[in-house]
Amino acid sequence: MKRIFAIMALAGCLVIAATGATFAGDEPGRAYGLRVGFGLDPDQFVVGIQTDLGSVYKNVHFVPSIDAGFGDNITSFGLNGDFKMFLPMPKSEAAIYVLAGPTAEFYSFDGETDTEVGLYLGGGVRMGFSDKGWYNLEARIGIGDIPEFRLLLGILFGGR
Repeated sequence: MKRIFAIMALAGCLVIAATGATFAGDEPGRAYGLRVGFGLDPDQFVVGIQTDLGSVYKNVHFVPSIDAGFGDNITSFGLNGDFKMFLPMPKSEAAIYVLAGPTAEFYSFDGETDTEVGLYLGGGVRMGFSDKGWYNLEARIGIGDIPEFRLLLGILFGGR
C-alpha cells in the first residue's frame, strides 16, 4: 500500500512540475521544478515540487515547495514557505543563497496522523543550465518538531 502511495505521489509531482514548466516560459523570473534528496530524523527518501515565484524585494525570492518523505516507517508531507536571498557570484551564472521559512509537516505512521509546525533555515547554491533553468543543491536544518536535516537536489525550468 505504501509503495502505491509513493508511486502516486511521484506521478503527481511530475504532472504538476511539467504543467508549471509550460507556464514558466511566459513569465520572466518564475520557475517550476522537481527535487529529490534525503532527510534525517526521520531518515527518509524525499521527493517534491518547488516553484520560484520571483523577487519580492531585490534578491529575495519567495520559493514555496511541497515535499513527501518515505522511510523510517513514517510518511511525511511538508508544505514549505521559503524565502531565499540570492548572492550572485562574480562572472558566473551561479549564485549562493540563504533560506528561511515556515513549514507545516504532516506525518502518517502506524495508522495515526500528526501535524507539526516549524521553521527551516539553510543555504544552497543555484547553477544555470543552458537558457532553460537552474539546478539547485540545498541543505536545510529544521527547528521545531519537523525533520532535523534535509539535503535536496532540484531542477527548475523557466525564469531565466
